[in-house]
Amino acid sequence: MRYCIDGGVAASSVTKFVQCAEIELLGPENFDKILVVCTQQSHADHFSTLAAELSHLGAVEPLSVMISEDMGATQQWDWFEKILPVVEPGALLTVDLTHGYRAGSIVLSAAIHFLVRAKKAMLAAVYYGRVDGKKGEDQRGVIVDLKDFYRINDWADAVSRLVEEADARKLAEVAEAAPDFQAGGLIDPALRQALLDLTSAVRNVEVNRVATLAREAMARVHAAMAGAPVTTKVLLDLVAYKFASLASEAPTSGRYDSDYLQMQVEIARLLIEHKLYMQAFTVMRELIGSIGMSGVPHKEMNSSRGRGQRRRADVFICMAQIDRSDWRFKFEDEELVQMLLPWYEKLVSAGIADNVRDLSRTLVKIRNGFDHAWTSSASAPMDLEEASRNAVAKLSAIVATVIAITGTHDRG
Repeated sequence: MRYCIDGGVAASSVTKFVQCAEIELLGPENFDKILVVCTQQSHADHFSTLAAELSHLGAVEPLSVMISEDMGATQQWDWFEKILPVVEPGALLTVDLTHGYRAGSIVLSAAIHFLVRAKKAMLAAVYYGRVDGKKGEDQRGVIVDLKDFYRINDWADAVSRLVEEADARKLAEVAEAAPDFQAGGLIDPALRQALLDLTSAVRNVEVNRVATLAREAMARVHAAMAGAPVTTKVLLDLVAYKFASLASEAPTSGRYDSDYLQMQVEIARLLIEHKLYMQAFTVMRELIGSIGMSGVPHKEMNSSRGRGQRRRADVFICMAQIDRSDWRFKFEDEELVQMLLPWYEKLVSAGIADNVRDLSRTLVKIRNGFDHAWTSSASAPMDLEEASRNAVAKLSAIVATVIAITGTHDRG
């Protein structure tokens, strides 16, 4: 039988082994190691003939990896562990699965995924040989490359990263490298960049940019869904589900209003969900300052004057966490304290000043622990997840009360 690869014009010499055809067509000089997974029976029946033919082609001597014919769970794992040690880290793999022994191809497929992840192996091709045509002169061997389908493992990793870490970077990376028929709408460079920008803003706690970036990314996601293939639509649905809560319906006002406060709560929740506790406590601590800014006249936060007013937020964080009888502010901050005091007293009247104080102390203590790598403590709190979830729940209730007090507070 003569074989060609993926419809190529070049055909191999006549051979009974598709593996020999592949090595001949690809060039034996391109292989520095040839591994053949064999059972005792297949080794006895075919290995010497295969080795002789490979030698005739000028290939290196093949090595046999012996597996048992027993298919129990323990033996399957043994097959797997027989394959792993013989592949070097960083190896470029060309794999043939033609007529693999029973479930051996499934085990080998799992091994490929593990090797790519654990040993940084690279997958050049995954071949399978078949025969086309009727017996006789018209019969020919065709070798197809299944490598593109093995990208399903990359897609799975990308989905896992998105779901577990709110990180769309792997999804964008896989989409960029995938063939068009797989990537679908994800092939759009603008969509990929939007997802990268949003992920970066969330993980870097750029709270003033998240809503805008989330809204832009969601608009591109929904546009890409139109006519998208099934797999792409599933992925886009996951992206939308993960980040939709961060995408406000209207552009943010650039002020410390209800949308902005609620957005910070949602960012904190997302970070906690994905165990990014340090970032979550940063957001929640800064949200206390934003609550202080929401009750006094202020400029747009992204203007130069607005950024200059951020000192008020820092002063309010101090006011919020310290008993009023213990306030001791620097002379240069006294004017800001007097400016913030009427708003602070409104919180006292609403019955939430004590809640704000207790929560502020917790947030500042834990965030300072992160800032100083817990060097002043034996270790990070063991109940960090519970502490963060309790904190965001309390903060959400405080924000709801603040919004009720201020109403439609578009202050300037």
